[in-house]
Amino acid sequence: MRNICFAFAICALAATAAVSARADETEHVSRTLKLDPGGTLRLKNFSGRVTITASDRSEVVIQAVRHATRERLDRVKLDIRTEGANVVLVDANHYERSWFEFVGGNNVVETDFDITVPHRTHLDLSVFSSPVTVEGVEGAHRVHSFSSRLSLNDVAGSIKAHTFSGSVAIRERTWSSSQSIDVDTFSGDVELHVPETANADVTFNSFSGRLNSGMPLTLHSANGRRLRAELGSGGTGTLKFKTFSGSVRIDR
Repeated sequence: MRNICFAFAICALAATAAVSARADETEHVSRTLKLDPGGTLRLKNFSGRVTITASDRSEVVIQAVRHATRERLDRVKLDIRTEGANVVLVDANHYERSWFEFVGGNNVVETDFDITVPHRTHLDLSVFSSPVTVEGVEGAHRVHSFSSRLSLNDVAGSIKAHTFSGSVAIRERTWSSSQSIDVDTFSGDVELHVPETANADVTFNSFSGRLNSGMPLTLHSANGRRLRAELGSGGTGTLKFKTFSGSVRIDR
């Protein structure tokens, strides 16, 4: 009897290993599309890392690694295409919806992206459980995320970031008279680094977070959960922060 049970356990383990092996398929995708400086990259991802870096070329180079079952890789597509003038669209989980999929199908393919774009590119990113790193890109950037860490390093231009649960780190390389940073987060801390010459009007609104600064701030008003101040001489840029339980740190 013991030998029968042992043999059954071996068969069960072998079957489990076979199912696991079938589930661990990986697909590599490489695409290059024309994009002139000043264009826009729009990307949607649900699970998986996103890294975007600047280059000197007038094109977008996309390296993607997709992880899922073979059936899901075949059914859920990585949609990469151009739209209109100078816009590249990337959708990591594009599929034709059916009633079965609507009520309970699994339509997520974990996708890791390594993308290079022209130095001057506008970014419009929407991610879920997908940490984002941007390096050296200049433009007007919008990032919407859920449960994702956002890191924008050595960037230039205005930024609008919204995250439900995830830290936000921004390091601005330059500062212009029309510069604006707008960060809205539910439960993530925000770390902002700006040039020493930066001037801006600052608004901070939080339920339980704190505003800290390693640069001089001139306080104008503090009313309950809302604070208004000036960074430097103020008036030539805007910094807006809204958090529920996250704190904000401003430094050079």
